[in-house]
Amino acid sequence: MVKEIVFISAPLCPKCIRIKRWLKELEETQSDITIKRYNMVFDFREIREKYTIKTIPTLIVGDVILGGWINEEEYKEALKNLERKT
Repeated sequence: MVKEIVFISAPLCPKCIRIKRWLKELEETQSDITIKRYNMVFDFREIREKYTIKTIPTLIVGDVILGGWINEEEYKEALKNLERKT
C-alpha cells in the first residue's frame, strides 16, 4: 500500500511554515511515505479538480483530512493511522 500525504499551502501562509518543517523532518526519516505538495495559487485548477479544500493549509494524511490551524497532536495521530494501514 502506498503511504501518501498531500499538502496544500499558499505562498504567504504563516501556518504552512510549521507544516513544511514537519514534512521535511518526515521525509528525512520515512522514505516509504510519498509527499505531494501543491501551491494553492499556482496549482489551483488541479487542486480544485482533485480535492475539496475548505482552508489553507490542508494536510491529507491517508484518508484523514486536517485543515486550518493543525496542531502537532492531530498530525502525529494521523501519521500513526497511516502507519497502521500497512
